[in-house]
Amino acid sequence: MLNLYSIKFAYQLISRMAPPEMRYFKRFSGFHSGDKIYIELFDRLRDQRRKGISLKKVRSLLKKEEPRMETLVKHLNERLLEALTFYYETNSAEHRLAKSLRRAELLLYKGMISILPRILLRIYHQALQEEKFNLAYQAVDMLKQLWGMNLIRGRHVRAEDLFRYTERVLGYMNYLHKAWYAAALYAEVIIEEGESHPHEKVMVIDQYVSRLGLEPPEPSDPLTLHFLYDTGQAIRYRLYGDHDKYLQLTRLLVYKLEQKPKKLQYLQSRYLLALNNLLAGLTERGEYAEAREVLEKFRKIHPSSRYMALQKERLLLFNELNLAFVEGKSDLIAAAYESYVKRLEKTYLRMSPGYGVHSYYLLAFNLYAAGRVYETLEILRRVEEGALELKRKDLLIAALVVRLLAAVQSGDKNLLQYSFRRAYRQIRRSRATTPVEKLFLEYLQRALRGEFPTMEAGLDAFARYVKQLRESKEPALQRFWEVFFPTDWIEKKVQQYRAYLQAGAADRS
Repeated sequence: MLNLYSIKFAYQLISRMAPPEMRYFKRFSGFHSGDKIYIELFDRLRDQRRKGISLKKVRSLLKKEEPRMETLVKHLNERLLEALTFYYETNSAEHRLAKSLRRAELLLYKGMISILPRILLRIYHQALQEEKFNLAYQAVDMLKQLWGMNLIRGRHVRAEDLFRYTERVLGYMNYLHKAWYAAALYAEVIIEEGESHPHEKVMVIDQYVSRLGLEPPEPSDPLTLHFLYDTGQAIRYRLYGDHDKYLQLTRLLVYKLEQKPKKLQYLQSRYLLALNNLLAGLTERGEYAEAREVLEKFRKIHPSSRYMALQKERLLLFNELNLAFVEGKSDLIAAAYESYVKRLEKTYLRMSPGYGVHSYYLLAFNLYAAGRVYETLEILRRVEEGALELKRKDLLIAALVVRLLAAVQSGDKNLLQYSFRRAYRQIRRSRATTPVEKLFLEYLQRALRGEFPTMEAGLDAFARYVKQLRESKEPALQRFWEVFFPTDWIEKKVQQYRAYLQAGAADRS
């Protein structure tokens, strides 16, 4: 687990800071008196990260040069977190209500009691409007404290009013808590087991969810309640294989959200996820025209904060790359290769790294489909490095498979031999333990032992490997192939390569 005051934490956090954040940190540190040695450490870590120096080497160099490293790193991390917290509080509308609550606490401390009820009630109603129920609860709880201390009794604040305010908020929070848990239980099945899961497991979850006593929300209820309930039900139908019902529910949810456009500025994260779920269903069902329309909705969203901008770009990149590939429009992605690389570089370190590496993988897949072999190999290098860092061996194997196919497409035997050796080293280093890894390692060992004297023989063996994965009843193998490869497309590619090699051999004879 990452230590909050470790050099690793500082190194990763600095690498994920944008230039405006770095400038603010420098200005923020100017408000503090005393020694500023931690600023020198910040500059060094930033420069070393830009040069791509490994964390292990950075740590050893710093320990030799600075005996007080642990204290210095702790001081730097505290200042970084403090500066970034102030930066986002002063530059985000999402923190407005939280700041108002802190101001109310300050006024209470200074004895400015007379204006507090009006301020706190305004915060309460605004928090309900923005569906930030935790802040609404904090506002009414402060009112209850003032009432209990006999500071606002008789000032148009009655115990009955406070009870109703609290009851309303607690009702919403209780429903949200249960609806989130129900949706999480269904989502966890896909995360852990993918599409190849037993229906009996979903039926057990159904029984447990029924005991939670969740009822469909009323039309007048907050949109957040509808979002969690409808999302949970949509995932449930997906697990049962009813994709039509999944699409129907995701379409309905997007419609509900769009009927209240004034609320979307407060619920952008919900809206982005609802659009993402709808896009996934449309792409899977081959309804590409509607998927393109949803993608345009993505592009037209005006983010309410830097965090929302990052979320939007993260999901937009992933869906653009995925949709282009399944539509057979990889040439368009290849034509904008440099643009996509820049966009991914900007978002990769400041978003979910797992999502980022998967987006790089989709970019490599598009480049491979467009015949851009050497660009494919360059992007795959990043995917492999990211997969090793995240310990995502499934993603690592997928990247290595595409690397081998790209090497075959190049027609360069030396490149193919290098790709086999590289794949073997990577799998051996990560220690093959799962069925996917063991099967792939066995194929690589046979290739390196020279059992496939020609490319045609190697492709035939790879075709048998693909068939073995497809016909296996092992859930891990099925999950791997469903997530990372459109199998029919891969099989067609192998057949095309084999026909091309045979035609070349016939011409030479």
